[in-house]
Amino acid sequence: MLSTFLLKRLTLLIPVLFGMSVVSFSLVHLIPGDVVTVIAGAEIAADSEEAMNIRRSLNLDLPLPVQYLRWITDVLQRDLGMSLVNKSSVGQEIVGHIPVTLALTGIAMLISVIIGIPAGVWAASRQGRPSDFSLRIFSLAGMAIPTFVASVTAVLFFSLFFPQVQLFDRLDFANDFHGAIGTLLLPAAVLSLSSISTIMRYTRGAMLEVMREPYITTARAKGAAPMRILLKHGLRTALLPVVTASGLIAAQLISGVVVVEQVFGLPGLGQLMLSAISSRDYTLIQGTVIVVGAMVVLINLAVDLAYQFLDPRI
Repeated sequence: MLSTFLLKRLTLLIPVLFGMSVVSFSLVHLIPGDVVTVIAGAEIAADSEEAMNIRRSLNLDLPLPVQYLRWITDVLQRDLGMSLVNKSSVGQEIVGHIPVTLALTGIAMLISVIIGIPAGVWAASRQGRPSDFSLRIFSLAGMAIPTFVASVTAVLFFSLFFPQVQLFDRLDFANDFHGAIGTLLLPAAVLSLSSISTIMRYTRGAMLEVMREPYITTARAKGAAPMRILLKHGLRTALLPVVTASGLIAAQLISGVVVVEQVFGLPGLGQLMLSAISSRDYTLIQGTVIVVGAMVVLINLAVDLAYQFLDPRI
């Protein structure tokens, strides 16, 4: 049963990834500017012989449909191509930057779940009381503060009052794993602010709805302990919409790392993508976008699979 469900979901991923590749390829070539100008220099005219030779050497003189077919054929053969600017392998560039993004996103998601779900359960159990009101105010503030504002504020605050904290330390997962994780804690905490608020609100709303169900009333009538009712009978059912929200949040975190990585100087996919966009490195942009998109799609698949464990009836 699970294998059939997984096979159906994997089959649905094919048109999604194909559509994403078409859209990303088209949008990349709509970016103002030209990679030939970056390579040859601004003083070279776009219609000069030298510029035309560079364009031909990079196959940029071919029609866009032909360029897309060549690129997608290489991608299907697990070859993301070569960077147009620095001539390095796009795959190797992504492999070198993806650990930072995955670690940052994973830590931020972990912080969001560890804080958001208990806070939501606590707020639901204290409905209408000052603690519930305070948590709701915190959640609204967390959702309202933009990520770039929180990032810059955190950098300024720790630079002024806690200069001993290494904000821009070198990340070396191979030789200093704990040090690298420690460096990512503050950026991850900043990245998770909005996610904590969202998960808390989803959890609180779902718990309040579940606690009104007849089987909860029956459990109370049988004399079950309040904490047992809250966690065993209520939380498991309430987790279904929370899991859905968590999947969407994880996808948003991956896209949100662009700002955090830039502010904190972290060498992740976000910083790599911004660098590629500034240099109009089409191949590197397309490779990064397709990898990030695949990560988001796989997260949604993981959410679908999580439903099977939380409620097999789905």
